[in-house]
Amino acid sequence: MARAAVIGLDGAAWHLIDPLIEAGVMPRLAALRDRGAWGTLRSTVPTYTPPAWTSAVTGVNPGRHGIYGFQFGNIQDEPVELMHAGKVKAPTLWDMTRAQGVRVGAYNIPLTYPPQPVDGWMVAGMMTPGFGERQRGFAYPAELTQRIERWAPGYVIDLSANYETDWRDAELCRRGLASIEQRYVVLERLLQDDPVDVVFSVMEAPDRLQHVYYRYLDPSDELYDTAAAKRIRPEVETCFAALDRVVGLLGDWAGPDGGAIVCSDHGFTAWLVTVRTNALLAEWGYMRTRPTARLMRTKLARAMVPVAKRVLSRRIARQAKGHTFKAIDWSRTRAFASNIPQQGVHVNVKGRERFGIVEAAEIDAVRDELIARFEELRGPDGKPVTDVVHKREDVLSGSELERAPDLFPVLRDHTYELDDEIFHHERFTNVADLPRGVHHPDGIVIVAGAGVEAGGRIEGTVMDVTPTLLYQAGLDVPTGLDGEVLRGAFSPSHLDANPITWTEPPARSGDGEDSPYSAEEEEQIEDALRGLGYL
Repeated sequence: MARAAVIGLDGAAWHLIDPLIEAGVMPRLAALRDRGAWGTLRSTVPTYTPPAWTSAVTGVNPGRHGIYGFQFGNIQDEPVELMHAGKVKAPTLWDMTRAQGVRVGAYNIPLTYPPQPVDGWMVAGMMTPGFGERQRGFAYPAELTQRIERWAPGYVIDLSANYETDWRDAELCRRGLASIEQRYVVLERLLQDDPVDVVFSVMEAPDRLQHVYYRYLDPSDELYDTAAAKRIRPEVETCFAALDRVVGLLGDWAGPDGGAIVCSDHGFTAWLVTVRTNALLAEWGYMRTRPTARLMRTKLARAMVPVAKRVLSRRIARQAKGHTFKAIDWSRTRAFASNIPQQGVHVNVKGRERFGIVEAAEIDAVRDELIARFEELRGPDGKPVTDVVHKREDVLSGSELERAPDLFPVLRDHTYELDDEIFHHERFTNVADLPRGVHHPDGIVIVAGAGVEAGGRIEGTVMDVTPTLLYQAGLDVPTGLDGEVLRGAFSPSHLDANPITWTEPPARSGDGEDSPYSAEEEEQIEDALRGLGYL
């Protein structure tokens, strides 16, 4: 077998990476692309970190692995649970390598807390609790936690960002650079001290930087040439130069005869408008609120929401969010917005939802009515805004389909972000005066290594990452995955000489679905998610 590595750059997009390559900021990434096949990697529906990276490490769609966002369930569920590794319903890469007797390194992948026992090592990523000295048990073997803290004192598990405030200066860049440099140190030591055969790593910094500074980074954006952009952009580029060193580290580790995949879980675009989904549903007669909710619909009350997010304690903010949804009159509500990261709409179905009223026989009719409403929807400019409304069964499949939103509207190529607040009369809120960004389905992929046709162009989905990684390592690919080996990356002669071999799917590992978080840890994680606008 050969060494093989995934170098995950969360949120990376070619229209942002290309200018960095042209400016000489990322020479190691450029070199990999030059000797590899490359193209667009399509994300999941919904286009968010938890379902997308989970699809990348399982090779299956969210309807099979069951991860749709950062929280389990929807707003009718009490208590709302945070997602964690035990909620993943499908076998992961480390299950597949274990079944074939291969050592694996899993580094900084979202939703890998609590870390699973593996033949190799695992360092948990996003959704891991604790900061600084309060961090605990974020690595396997257990003693690896202390070793990491010695190698990188003050080790940051997940770079936090606040989209409400961080765009005003470059402090996020400075914190981001420090965390990337820690990642390099830790990965270098792990690869040297504890050899493995396969590595899957994720760098979260691109996502955080682009959420906050996106419109300063996109050459086609009207904010690109502003004074603020010219001040911030060099500091962002310093972060990407540090990320390029990580790309080089893992590319060198894999070697010319090994395999290297650079990929992202999704791309990015400008955040121009917030869509008040529940306000639309209320206007259309599908959602009703109690009379007390009217007190929060004044202009002053709504203006205080961003301030409250910044100054209220985590616990009070969490309780306030819960109280807002109690203002919904569920006895007269036929549809409601999903949690923000799911970017969808739930039909309030009797027997499925806790306060459901819509009969099963009426689901299709309600969905068709809502699709028609979205298709007729006009934006602030008077033009249509809806690109498509996906029915869940058209983009998802599997045993976990029932927990997905019924509909996934896509508006203005994702520059219109759906919201789940309820205290709004307006359909839309214009946020185009700020430089922030949101997720787009078009991510990046590079496949380099033995048998790859240099300069080839490929297209795929995040579900193709693990099958392709296994193939490059010379391992068997489990049957029945939704993803495929990216055959287009390899020469026909290589595929003929090295045919894909298959194996039965392994058993899923994990410690069960019970939450591993204390109440305080949940608050810490929710605070970080709130800063990114995910809650």
